[in-house]
Amino acid sequence: MISHYLIQKALRAKLLTLSVATTGSVTLAATTTGYTRATGSFLTNGFTVGMEVTPTGFTQTDVGTIIALTATVMTIKGGRTAESAGAARTLAVGLPADRAWENVPLDPTTAKPYVEETYLPGPMTQITLGPLGILEADPSYLVRVFVPMENGVGAARSYVDALFTLFAPRTSITEAGATVSVRTQPGPFAGQLLQTDSGFASVPFTVPLRVRTANSI
Repeated sequence: MISHYLIQKALRAKLLTLSVATTGSVTLAATTTGYTRATGSFLTNGFTVGMEVTPTGFTQTDVGTIIALTATVMTIKGGRTAESAGAARTLAVGLPADRAWENVPLDPTTAKPYVEETYLPGPMTQITLGPLGILEADPSYLVRVFVPMENGVGAARSYVDALFTLFAPRTSITEAGATVSVRTQPGPFAGQLLQTDSGFASVPFTVPLRVRTANSI
Protein backbone atom coordinates (compact mmCIF):
# COMPACT_ATOMS: atom_id res chain seq x y z
CA MET A 1 0.00 0.00 0.00
CA ILE A 2 0.96 3.65 -0.31
CA SER A 3 2.29 5.33 2.84
CA HIS A 4 1.60 9.04 2.48
CA TYR A 5 3.41 9.65 5.76
CA LEU A 6 6.66 8.22 4.38
CA ILE A 7 6.19 10.02 1.06
CA GLN A 8 5.78 13.34 2.88
CA LYS A 9 8.96 12.66 4.87
CA ALA A 10 10.84 11.96 1.62
CA LEU A 11 9.52 15.17 0.04
CA ARG A 12 10.53 17.14 3.12
CA ALA A 13 14.05 15.67 3.01
CA LYS A 14 14.37 16.82 -0.61
CA LEU A 15 13.01 20.26 0.27
CA LEU A 16 15.79 20.63 2.86
CA THR A 17 18.36 20.49 0.02
CA LEU A 18 16.99 23.67 -1.60
CA SER A 19 19.70 25.99 -2.96
CA VAL A 20 18.67 29.53 -3.92
CA ALA A 21 21.91 31.57 -4.08
CA THR A 22 25.55 31.23 -3.07
CA THR A 23 28.84 33.07 -3.34
CA GLY A 24 30.77 29.83 -3.50
CA SER A 25 34.06 29.72 -1.61
CA VAL A 26 35.47 33.25 -1.92
CA THR A 27 37.20 36.02 0.04
CA LEU A 28 34.72 37.89 2.24
CA ALA A 29 34.81 40.25 5.21
CA ALA A 30 32.24 40.78 7.96
CA THR A 31 31.40 44.26 9.20
CA THR A 32 29.25 45.53 12.03
CA THR A 33 26.41 45.86 9.52
CA GLY A 34 26.88 42.82 7.28
CA TYR A 35 29.36 41.54 4.70
CA THR A 36 31.63 43.03 2.03
CA ARG A 37 33.70 41.74 -0.87
CA ALA A 38 36.39 43.30 -3.05
CA THR A 39 35.66 41.26 -6.18
CA GLY A 40 32.60 39.56 -7.63
CA SER A 41 28.99 40.56 -7.12
CA PHE A 42 26.32 39.56 -4.62
CA LEU A 43 23.75 40.63 -7.21
CA THR A 44 25.19 38.36 -9.89
CA ASN A 45 25.24 35.50 -7.39
CA GLY A 46 21.47 35.79 -7.08
CA PHE A 47 21.06 37.40 -3.67
CA THR A 48 18.28 39.91 -3.03
CA VAL A 49 16.72 41.82 -0.15
CA GLY A 50 14.47 39.68 2.06
CA MET A 51 16.48 36.45 1.76
CA GLU A 52 17.91 34.61 4.76
CA VAL A 53 21.67 34.07 4.48
CA THR A 54 23.72 31.31 6.11
CA PRO A 55 27.45 32.13 6.52
CA THR A 56 30.28 29.62 6.78
CA GLY A 57 33.93 30.28 7.57
CA PHE A 58 33.12 33.15 9.96
CA THR A 59 33.14 33.26 13.75
CA GLN A 60 29.45 34.24 13.74
CA THR A 61 27.56 31.56 11.80
CA ASP A 62 23.91 32.20 12.69
CA VAL A 63 21.55 33.10 9.85
CA GLY A 64 20.66 36.69 9.01
CA THR A 65 18.14 38.48 6.80
CA ILE A 66 19.32 40.80 4.01
CA ILE A 67 17.86 44.30 4.40
CA ALA A 68 19.99 46.17 1.82
CA LEU A 69 22.24 45.04 -1.00
CA THR A 70 24.72 46.26 -3.60
CA ALA A 71 27.20 44.32 -5.71
CA THR A 72 29.86 44.42 -2.97
CA VAL A 73 27.99 45.27 0.25
CA MET A 74 25.36 43.11 1.97
CA THR A 75 23.54 44.61 4.97
CA ILE A 76 22.12 42.16 7.50
CA LYS A 77 19.32 42.89 9.99
CA GLY A 78 20.89 43.23 13.45
CA GLY A 79 24.45 43.46 12.09
CA ARG A 80 27.35 41.01 12.38
CA THR A 81 30.55 40.50 14.33
CA ALA A 82 33.28 42.34 12.40
CA GLU A 83 36.06 40.18 10.88
CA SER A 84 38.75 41.14 8.39
CA ALA A 85 38.68 39.65 4.90
CA GLY A 86 39.47 35.97 4.70
CA ALA A 87 39.46 33.30 2.00
CA ALA A 88 37.32 30.14 1.75
CA ARG A 89 34.20 31.78 3.13
CA THR A 90 30.68 31.28 1.85
CA LEU A 91 27.32 33.02 2.02
CA ALA A 92 24.42 30.86 0.91
CA VAL A 93 20.64 30.97 0.76
CA GLY A 94 18.76 27.70 1.17
CA LEU A 95 15.53 26.73 2.87
CA PRO A 96 14.75 29.17 5.72
CA ALA A 97 15.73 27.90 9.17
CA ASP A 98 12.22 28.50 10.58
CA ARG A 99 9.92 25.74 9.30
CA ALA A 100 6.20 25.22 9.94
CA TRP A 101 6.04 21.53 9.12
CA GLU A 102 2.47 20.27 8.77
CA ASN A 103 0.75 20.04 12.19
CA VAL A 104 3.80 21.56 13.93
CA PRO A 105 3.09 25.14 15.08
CA LEU A 106 5.53 27.98 14.47
CA ASP A 107 5.47 31.51 15.84
CA PRO A 108 7.19 33.50 13.02
CA THR A 109 9.88 36.00 13.90
CA THR A 110 9.29 39.49 12.50
CA ALA A 111 11.23 40.13 9.27
CA LYS A 112 12.72 36.59 9.27
CA PRO A 113 11.73 34.28 6.38
CA TYR A 114 10.05 30.97 7.12
CA VAL A 115 8.57 28.04 5.21
CA GLU A 116 5.26 26.20 5.50
CA GLU A 117 4.25 22.87 3.96
CA THR A 118 0.97 21.08 3.25
CA TYR A 119 0.55 17.56 1.85
CA LEU A 120 -2.66 16.52 0.06
CA PRO A 121 -2.91 12.71 -0.38
CA GLY A 122 -5.31 12.96 -3.32
CA PRO A 123 -7.44 10.16 -4.83
CA MET A 124 -6.16 6.61 -5.39
CA THR A 125 -7.18 4.11 -8.07
CA GLN A 126 -6.12 0.63 -9.19
CA ILE A 127 -4.89 0.95 -12.76
CA THR A 128 -4.16 -2.70 -13.64
CA LEU A 129 -6.37 -5.78 -13.27
CA GLY A 130 -6.09 -8.45 -10.61
CA PRO A 131 -6.05 -8.51 -6.81
CA LEU A 132 -2.40 -7.43 -6.77
CA GLY A 133 -2.73 -4.78 -9.46
CA ILE A 134 -0.91 -1.48 -9.53
CA LEU A 135 -2.27 1.33 -7.36
CA GLU A 136 -1.87 4.94 -8.46
CA ALA A 137 -2.33 8.06 -6.31
CA ASP A 138 -2.09 11.73 -7.31
CA PRO A 139 -1.03 13.66 -4.21
CA SER A 140 0.17 17.26 -4.15
CA TYR A 141 2.87 18.93 -2.07
CA LEU A 142 2.30 22.62 -1.34
CA VAL A 143 5.20 24.80 -0.17
CA ARG A 144 4.97 28.46 0.84
CA VAL A 145 8.08 30.51 1.63
CA PHE A 146 7.23 33.66 3.56
CA VAL A 147 9.54 36.68 3.20
CA PRO A 148 9.42 40.16 4.81
CA MET A 149 6.75 42.33 3.22
CA GLU A 150 7.41 45.53 1.24
CA ASN A 151 10.78 44.44 -0.17
CA GLY A 152 9.52 43.80 -3.71
CA VAL A 153 8.99 40.38 -5.28
CA GLY A 154 12.65 39.44 -5.72
CA ALA A 155 13.13 37.21 -2.67
CA ALA A 156 9.80 35.38 -2.97
CA ARG A 157 10.23 34.77 -6.70
CA SER A 158 13.83 33.61 -6.28
CA TYR A 159 12.82 31.03 -3.68
CA VAL A 160 10.09 29.80 -6.04
CA ASP A 161 12.47 29.64 -9.02
CA ALA A 162 14.74 27.41 -6.94
CA LEU A 163 11.75 25.22 -6.06
CA PHE A 164 10.97 24.83 -9.77
CA THR A 165 14.52 23.54 -10.27
CA LEU A 166 14.41 21.23 -7.24
CA PHE A 167 11.04 19.70 -8.18
CA ALA A 168 11.33 19.72 -11.96
CA PRO A 169 8.87 17.54 -13.94
CA ARG A 170 9.83 13.84 -13.97
CA THR A 171 11.96 14.25 -10.84
CA SER A 172 11.90 11.00 -8.83
CA ILE A 173 11.66 10.96 -5.06
CA THR A 174 12.94 7.79 -3.41
CA GLU A 175 10.48 6.00 -1.17
CA ALA A 176 10.67 2.27 -0.37
CA GLY A 177 7.85 0.30 -1.96
CA ALA A 178 6.54 3.09 -4.18
CA THR A 179 7.59 5.03 -7.28
CA VAL A 180 7.10 8.76 -6.66
CA SER A 181 7.58 11.24 -9.49
CA VAL A 182 6.76 14.88 -10.20
CA ARG A 183 4.00 15.03 -12.78
CA THR A 184 4.33 16.68 -16.18
CA GLN A 185 0.62 17.31 -16.85
CA PRO A 186 -0.01 19.32 -14.84
CA GLY A 187 3.52 20.10 -13.78
CA PRO A 188 4.61 22.21 -10.80
CA PHE A 189 3.09 25.69 -10.68
CA ALA A 190 3.26 28.87 -8.61
CA GLY A 191 0.49 31.22 -7.54
CA GLN A 192 0.35 34.97 -7.12
CA LEU A 193 2.24 36.95 -4.51
CA LEU A 194 0.09 37.28 -1.40
CA GLN A 195 0.58 39.58 1.58
CA THR A 196 -0.45 38.64 5.11
CA ASP A 197 -1.58 40.71 8.07
CA SER A 198 1.57 39.72 9.99
CA GLY A 199 4.12 41.52 7.81
CA PHE A 200 5.00 38.78 5.33
CA ALA A 201 4.51 38.07 1.64
CA SER A 202 4.63 34.69 -0.07
CA VAL A 203 4.09 32.86 -3.34
CA PRO A 204 2.44 29.42 -3.05
CA PHE A 205 4.18 26.62 -4.95
CA THR A 206 2.44 23.33 -5.75
CA VAL A 207 4.13 20.07 -6.75
CA PRO A 208 1.67 17.62 -8.40
CA LEU A 209 2.86 14.05 -7.87
CA ARG A 210 2.18 10.56 -9.18
CA VAL A 211 2.71 7.55 -6.93
CA ARG A 212 2.53 3.93 -8.05
CA THR A 213 2.89 0.74 -6.06
CA ALA A 214 1.59 -2.83 -6.11
CA ASN A 215 -1.55 -3.60 -4.14
CA SER A 216 -0.53 -5.81 -1.20
CA ILE A 217 -4.03 -6.69 0.02
